[in-house]
Amino acid sequence: MSATNGDRPRVLILGGGFAGIGAAQKLAKSDVDVVLVDKHDYHTFQPLLYQVATGLLEQPAVGHPIRDLFHKQDNIRVHDDDVTAVDLDAREARFRQMKPLKYDYLVLGLGTEVNFFGVDGAEEHSFPLYTLVDAVRLKNHVLERWEAVDREPSLAEDGALNVVVVGGGPTGVETAGAIAELYHGVFRKDYPDIAVESARIMLVEASPHIFGMFKESIREYTQDALETRGVEVLTGEVVESVGPQRVKLKSGTLLAAHTLVWGAGLQANEVVRSLGFELERGNRIGVDDELRIPTHPEVFAVGDIAAITDAKTQETLPQLGSVALQSGAHAGETIASLVAGDKTKPFKYHDKGTMATIGRGAAVVQMLGGKTMKGKKAQLAWGTVHLALLPTNEDRAKAVVDWAGAGFTHQRSGRIRVET
Repeated sequence: MSATNGDRPRVLILGGGFAGIGAAQKLAKSDVDVVLVDKHDYHTFQPLLYQVATGLLEQPAVGHPIRDLFHKQDNIRVHDDDVTAVDLDAREARFRQMKPLKYDYLVLGLGTEVNFFGVDGAEEHSFPLYTLVDAVRLKNHVLERWEAVDREPSLAEDGALNVVVVGGGPTGVETAGAIAELYHGVFRKDYPDIAVESARIMLVEASPHIFGMFKESIREYTQDALETRGVEVLTGEVVESVGPQRVKLKSGTLLAAHTLVWGAGLQANEVVRSLGFELERGNRIGVDDELRIPTHPEVFAVGDIAAITDAKTQETLPQLGSVALQSGAHAGETIASLVAGDKTKPFKYHDKGTMATIGRGAAVVQMLGGKTMKGKKAQLAWGTVHLALLPTNEDRAKAVVDWAGAGFTHQRSGRIRVET
């Protein structure tokens, strides 16, 4: 399969997430042929998936056609396929349907997969929140449970409306807060005959604290904000097994809940785990200061799969959208410099803070240097950063309209169930 011009170096980018898109866009003016391959034909804005799952945003606000992003970039071709293997020595990638592709430079931006840590029944019965399909599936399930209780109220006593959220990191906290606001702010009006207060939302975290990466003041503020919204925070608890209607904790506690949201952890993409060299913690790829794999300097690992060391703190950077976008952009810039014969430079991360929104008027931000923000000011900062990460102005406009509408009316236009 050809790219656009077989005489130029081929840059193969695997993954159309923040990192892959960032790399491809930085190669727009470079004398290379870019081939981007992703298993979906759309770019997913993962930080806002929980808002799709709770009806605050509709699918097009977080899923944007990849090809649409490159209409003005002549040196790129986009393909929709699964990568099955990468032969680093042969400089070749293999796919489920396409013929193998050779490359001169490779950008690995494949992202990560959900890690169920071997918990019995978790993969079969839980609802992860890592893809757009996951978000729609969770939304439809929650809506279906409320409709079922509306038809047969006795189901509520069996836990049909109860939700267990596993993981006290940003995904778990944001999801638990959003579900609580959906229940108390919208479903209270949608289902006037159902006692919303009887529905339990439980956040389960194995460590002694939620938001372990934040300062104590942030952790305390977050727990208080969650509990004010009706979320039960269960720390020091580990999930032992998951069934369709029950969640068993290792402490022996049995939770009646027909919905378990899994936000407990990620692991490297399966292809990354088969590359044949030792991976770092979380199965992430170790890279040098230019984001190259030391043993294969023509290969760049970016985004969630890369163990990137921050030049200032010497700590591994978190798996955030801003890290992925910046690392991908750096890889693209470095390849462009190599092709042009220019000097390259090490990667420097510009910290925008680790942040999460808990609910209306409640959010937290912690900068790399330790400075923190809480409340409405933090929510404004959160919104500004997330709008900047969205790929187009059209997506930003959609998000602003939906956020503003929910803020003024407390309505969620995306709370409909469409089955095919």
